Amino acid sequence: MDSLTIDDFQAIVDAGYKYEDIQGYLDINGVIVSDIAAYIDSGLDPLDAVMNVSYPFIDSQNTITTNYQIMEPDDLLVLVKHGFGVSSDYVPDDLVSTNIMVSDSNPDPRLRKEAAEALEKMAEDASKEGYTLAINSAYRSYEDQQAVYDEYFAMYDPVTAASLVAVPGYSEHQLGLSVDLTCKDVIDGVYGVFGDSPDYDWTIAHAHEYGFILRYPEDKTAITGTANEPWHYRYVGVEAATEIYENGWTLEEYIQHHGFTYDLSPE
Repeated sequence: MDSLTIDDFQAIVDAGYKYEDIQGYLDINGVIVSDIAAYIDSGLDPLDAVMNVSYPFIDSQNTITTNYQIMEPDDLLVLVKHGFGVSSDYVPDDLVSTNIMVSDSNPDPRLRKEAAEALEKMAEDASKEGYTLAINSAYRSYEDQQAVYDEYFAMYDPVTAASLVAVPGYSEHQLGLSVDLTCKDVIDGVYGVFGDSPDYDWTIAHAHEYGFILRYPEDKTAITGTANEPWHYRYVGVEAATEIYENGWTLEEYIQHHGFTYDLSPE
């Protein structure tokens, strides 16, 4: 009753479905009533049926058929990528400055409070072992995304630009949960990029203990649709991060296994 429309109920009545036969599908966030026949035909359990039939493009190897707006962007587990975006006016209401080293190129070191505190703790513990983490980029407003998007399309051909920068509204940075990390040795020129540094090796081994995941691993670019970014970490909470780390998953694969914890609306 909370998630279906009158038209959905009418479609269920018109199709002659019995409630007990389709209840399992209706209990899944993101269920699409017009896809119920395909769910049944798939022979999959309700969660797998909804994910595979209605949202195959969670895996970027599949074509996007519909763009969806995330209705609860404050949820820690929202999947933002091509096909799943947030509104242009979404701004987290708990953004705070993160008290760790910040590179000179960083325009806004803020993150949501929970993510900021977790990152501060991770940086503190890294420092105890001789590593120095720093923020290269954190929160990015819709307007900032638009500026970066326009800049890339001015510098590169459309195909190259599209592979390097997200369409405004489809960047995790707008959530206030993503951070591009660097370290003192990269800032000082000892290493060219964060992924070449010992600080990265420490981070990749321990980030999940603080609720962060490496968002775009090198061996999962086909699924994420994004090139390898060893600096890009996403806060999802310790429980989810640990499960993702232990299974070698991406956030996409976690969503495929657990489903959406929030509602979506087709644009």
